[in-house]
Amino acid sequence: MKAAINGVKSINIVICQGDLNAASMIRLKNRLARLIHQRRKRLILDLGKAKHVDFSGLGILMERIQKIRSMRGDVRLVNLQPEVSETFDRMGINRFVESFDSKADAVRSFQVAA
Repeated sequence: MKAAINGVKSINIVICQGDLNAASMIRLKNRLARLIHQRRKRLILDLGKAKHVDFSGLGILMERIQKIRSMRGDVRLVNLQPEVSETFDRMGINRFVESFDSKADAVRSFQVAA
């Protein structure tokens, strides 16, 4: 998985692509840790180019989301591909993390919540 970070106002967008397996989620965890250290706590994970999710990586993702929420921040998901969305549904991730069809909708959700 590759991940790039782009900013929109005070919201960081992390673009993930490739497989979301344990190894790639550890790299994502480290990227998110750097953002958390910088007190960046409003994040959007763009999963439009993520092709596959391993169950082993989901625990790492949920741990990071809990950490961000403990800092009074939150994470939104955007552009979930069908296979990724199905895996998130099966694991119940969609009950805990909001997902959106577009980055604009995800950004607006933070503005409404503020």
